[in-house]
Amino acid sequence: MRLILVVMAVAALAPAQTGSRRAAFYEPPQLFVMTGFIANTTSGTWGTDFIVAGRWTPEKQRAALAAWNKALARSYEPDKTVKAFKEAGATGLIFYDKWHDGLVPHATRLTEYRTELDLVGPTIAAARKYGMKIVIYYSVGFDYNPEARFLDWACRDPEGKPMGRAFPGDWMSFHSPYRQFVIDHLVEILKLYGRLDGLWLDIFSQPAELSRDKYTRQAFLARYDKPIEQASASEAADFLIQTRREFLLDIRKSVSAVQPDIALTFNGAGMADIVAPKSAAQVDALADFFSMEGHRVDNIDRGARVGHNMDRPFEVGMLINSSWYVPMEDQAPPPAMSAEEAIVSAATAWTQGANVYAAMTPGHSGLFDEDGDLRVLRAMGGWLRQHKLFLEDSSPYADVAILRGNPSADLAAPPTLESLWENWHRRTPAAVARPGEPADRALRGAGYFTEFTGTAFPRRRVDWGRFRLVVIPENAVLDATLCAALRDYVSAGGKLLAVGHAGLFDERGTRLADFALGDLFGVRYAGELAGYKQFVALPDSGVASRLRLNAAALGVKATTGKVLAVWQGAERAPAVVENRFGKGQAIYASAGEIPAAEGLLQELAGRLIGPPPVQVQGNRTYSCVMNRKDGHLLLFLMNRSTGSRAFLESAMAPDPGLLIGPDEVRLTLDTAALGDIGRIELLPEATPVRISRRSGSVQVQLSASPSVTVLRIVPLALRATGERR
Repeated sequence: MRLILVVMAVAALAPAQTGSRRAAFYEPPQLFVMTGFIANTTSGTWGTDFIVAGRWTPEKQRAALAAWNKALARSYEPDKTVKAFKEAGATGLIFYDKWHDGLVPHATRLTEYRTELDLVGPTIAAARKYGMKIVIYYSVGFDYNPEARFLDWACRDPEGKPMGRAFPGDWMSFHSPYRQFVIDHLVEILKLYGRLDGLWLDIFSQPAELSRDKYTRQAFLARYDKPIEQASASEAADFLIQTRREFLLDIRKSVSAVQPDIALTFNGAGMADIVAPKSAAQVDALADFFSMEGHRVDNIDRGARVGHNMDRPFEVGMLINSSWYVPMEDQAPPPAMSAEEAIVSAATAWTQGANVYAAMTPGHSGLFDEDGDLRVLRAMGGWLRQHKLFLEDSSPYADVAILRGNPSADLAAPPTLESLWENWHRRTPAAVARPGEPADRALRGAGYFTEFTGTAFPRRRVDWGRFRLVVIPENAVLDATLCAALRDYVSAGGKLLAVGHAGLFDERGTRLADFALGDLFGVRYAGELAGYKQFVALPDSGVASRLRLNAAALGVKATTGKVLAVWQGAERAPAVVENRFGKGQAIYASAGEIPAAEGLLQELAGRLIGPPPVQVQGNRTYSCVMNRKDGHLLLFLMNRSTGSRAFLESAMAPDPGLLIGPDEVRLTLDTAALGDIGRIELLPEATPVRISRRSGSVQVQLSASPSVTVLRIVPLALRATGERR
């Protein structure tokens, strides 16, 4: 038996409902289907499953798309299809209108470049008939329409050449007449087909290097009274933010004139939170619900963790089929994942308060595969139906808060770990990690339930008292209010762990002369600690971890704290300092958030709050989410050995060698952390599970599901009253 546990973050905030008036139709948990008819006629830049044969040319692309358009969706029955989605458990539909190639699948009067059939109108009508929510997808940033005016509207590089991503010259300038074309298109859809629940805008962006097209030049000159070539870095960044903001406001004004309550979002909405605070405040804040593409279970988890405590609904996407694109063949692309993997991936989002959209692709005739993608969708929807009651109105459980800070709304970006430790993080995943992600990965890997705190879109105030430990990462930005809250938390008996540069940056990202929380840490800043140094634990300190020679670290001087470890060879500068503050305790480690320090972080967390509350032994890898509901704890044990694959477009396929059937697992629950346990039940049937009581813990032996096992942990106090929910 192997002891293997990966723990997923969940919020210590309640209740699960957003309480926002935005996108009220989308309160979690829900399952939407994203689908429609798009073709990959790129040269391979947008996936390997392209249909242009031989060397790509614009002429071949047009010919391939024309051949694909011929007899497209000849067997598509919107009524039957939407009914099948609903019966599978879906509650809504995101249907493709214009994609990056510019081909329009509705009865537009604004361009001749459209599909033979109106695919959008009948689908909207079918969604209404079956009480399904309906959201329309529209690609804003890219358009490879062959009409001459679109080339005039394209972004240009400094040499004046058209800029493109999916196709050469497909990136449209938001300052050109294309802006009005998009608005007119969206208004046209509403006027043609009536009420929609929302609009889902893709590629809502402009090139990072400012476009040199004549329309963008004029807009920049009007705003800054100088040519675009003289733009400073801050001016360029601000211009891009304001371009997106003003365009989104114009879209909202126009579509709201037709339907005042329509919801808007864009692909990636909400993801600028913390990493790009100014952009989040100016652009993301305008979205009525947040959205990100997940696909892999780790990315799905990351999306849910970013959004679960935000003030509006959010969704995470996953591609069920092995391709986004409708092929030339009538057979739908095969599933990219097993039913078990789909359930685990979706449950990873649902259990953390997110919605899920499942992207599905029909065959050329318009039919989906009953034994393929529809079977997978039914598995997802069936799981949600069985467990929805246990997800609604629940509040997540977490031991550890990973503090991401409280950035100012005008901060462009917080410091990155690469900027703090260039030699340690160059070209590593941690170099671009969001604040706190390396520390979070270390503690989750040890088995703790963690939660990111800090967002520009808070659902409610953080209740610090719910956490057993607060961790301050290196690049968290802290304002005076947050610092005061942390002092109160520790003074009242809380535990705090800080590393490296923690507390050296204010809410504007300005580096301070000393730690803002030096009194909590029991140290003061003493400069950089370059050169030779070796981590050495002092005798009787109890510190067992080791760090590699010359690890990244800062120089500090102990003030009120007790030194537990030093840097030998660097004048024995303190490496780990433990400090009492009021009724609480803090530990500061001067090492940076580098992979070599993960073991030290895990040990120090254990020193402060003891072992993780749940430990799993089994033959597979598992992840856990735990929520609170009606005084109980709900533990979701997810099988991560389901053939998970990298997101590689058509190269995706389930692992035929994956373990199938149930797995015998042993759970050990720490009653010091979770409280005395009265009984444990297997849900949804509420079947009692036999438990074995030991000093300080409870053990459970059970057959774990190939996908997700759900347990209700009833406290002893509720058992004594005979309460059952």
